[in-house]
Amino acid sequence: MDSERIWILLARKKAGEASPEELAELESLQGNTAYSNEVMDKIWDSPMHSFPEMKINPGHWDRLEHRIHQAPVKRLSLKIAWAAAACVLSIGISWLVFIYRSDFKTEKPLTASLNTVTTKPSSKVKQELPDGTQVWLNGNSQLTYSTVDFGKAKREVVLTGEAFFDVVKNEKVPFIIHAINVNITVKGTAFNVKAYPKQKNVETSLIRGLIEITTKQDPERRIILKPNEKIIIPEVENEKTNSDANSSQSLYSIARLQKDKNQAIAETVWMQSRLEFDNESFESIAPKMDSWFSVSIHFRDSAIASRRFSAAIEKESLQQTLEALKLSYPFNYQIKGSEIWISKK
Repeated sequence: MDSERIWILLARKKAGEASPEELAELESLQGNTAYSNEVMDKIWDSPMHSFPEMKINPGHWDRLEHRIHQAPVKRLSLKIAWAAAACVLSIGISWLVFIYRSDFKTEKPLTASLNTVTTKPSSKVKQELPDGTQVWLNGNSQLTYSTVDFGKAKREVVLTGEAFFDVVKNEKVPFIIHAINVNITVKGTAFNVKAYPKQKNVETSLIRGLIEITTKQDPERRIILKPNEKIIIPEVENEKTNSDANSSQSLYSIARLQKDKNQAIAETVWMQSRLEFDNESFESIAPKMDSWFSVSIHFRDSAIASRRFSAAIEKESLQQTLEALKLSYPFNYQIKGSEIWISKK
């Protein structure tokens, strides 16, 4: 009780309200007076600060409230009340910090639960997702997914660029890929997705299994892709729903995957550090070359952009590749740093 009395007498002294008798009493309590004076001076002279919001277990508040109600109520002047509250608060904060460290869990910000894998141009990365799904990410691409309960509550990723997925089968939790204007839903399969922002189409090539595709243009239409099929979905600016069943051809086209003499599929040879295109327009080839050579190809006229080429690139340089393409159809090109300008000859 002496220590509590000291705090009260010190508060009255600092407030200038202590009587001569109380000052004499304070002097007689020699035990902790010097230390208490020092603490009181710090509390009295320090500015009030706001404390960060903390979530307290209701049980701790109940016990504290119960003890408060049991304590005798005394009327104190404003300054004495403030000083006493500050003393209690300084003790209480230490107690709360202990409780906070032992009982409380802070919520991590949303961004802390996201994992983003990014590849540089002309590079490739293999990534294993938390559920065991294998992803091969092509150059100049990005894959984002949440690390919180991935594979338990949901399996969703966002893809920009190109990637090959070998998805672990899970009937209860479908695997969903969001790529520009397309959503791809699978339960266990292997397929390639190409969705570069500069490219006008989103392409999905299915190797095995089944996948379900929906588009922003027509979210109610569910397109089922079968093995060895490739779907090409144009990226359109107008995302109004078109419910006309006869308009499906304007929304997408499906073709069979072709193998070369080595039984390789052109859409997946990039995984073997090889780039192939077979009878494709220069305009559709350009994004592939952009990623492969870390450049940006531009066309000065549409005539050359629509010309079709076939080629396989392994160790050839950009200039060697352009010269090889010129053998099929002559054109002019101009290299300015990483910018390539193509025009008619």
